[in-house]
Amino acid sequence: MSTPMQDAGRRDRKKDETRQALRDAAHRLFAEKGFARTTIDDITEAADVSRRTFFRYYDSKDDLLRTEVADLLPVMLAALRARPAGEPPLAAILAALRTLIGADGPPALARSLASPVSGLRTRLSMIRLLADWEQAIADVLLARAGIESPSDEDRLRAVVIACAATSALRASAQVYRSRYDGRGLETRLLLPIVEQAFGVLLDGAAQAQPQDRASADAS
Repeated sequence: MSTPMQDAGRRDRKKDETRQALRDAAHRLFAEKGFARTTIDDITEAADVSRRTFFRYYDSKDDLLRTEVADLLPVMLAALRARPAGEPPLAAILAALRTLIGADGPPALARSLASPVSGLRTRLSMIRLLADWEQAIADVLLARAGIESPSDEDRLRAVVIACAATSALRASAQVYRSRYDGRGLETRLLLPIVEQAFGVLLDGAAQAQPQDRASADAS
């Protein structure tokens, strides 16, 4: 006879399996049909679950995609931490993003940029998600600069750079959707736009890179 703890463990595993089945089905269908043409019914049929089950896990297909993007933040931060210490911050962020937007990367971030977000709740959720990305990127930039106790100015510089990076992503999304309306996701077309957007930042603005406190004091 199973114990209550064992029963709870099985239920948790079943939930995880169902959630993963929905994600796998959505990924496959988004790639085959495009985000806009994929319906919730398509996803539930492919995952062999009911619509009611889908809505136990996600509010909408936009919410499913947003969750996938949120899960990519640790991957992005790890790639950013791995960049050379002397690399300018925006260049380091772009290099890290290439691992998420390039042809060999996970599709969620690129797909979220290529797909218009609908619904007020999802839009607000994406705004909060971007804020989380900006804060986390700023923290890594400060750590890369060796700043353990950042001043207000240090923090401001790091946050401005992080916000500039996410703004470049949003601008890239707008240009992509305008230029390739209805085409769906093609990373070979999206990535050059992202690189061009970062080029505007790199060429047109002086980078306020967080400086090592000891180096700044010495100067």
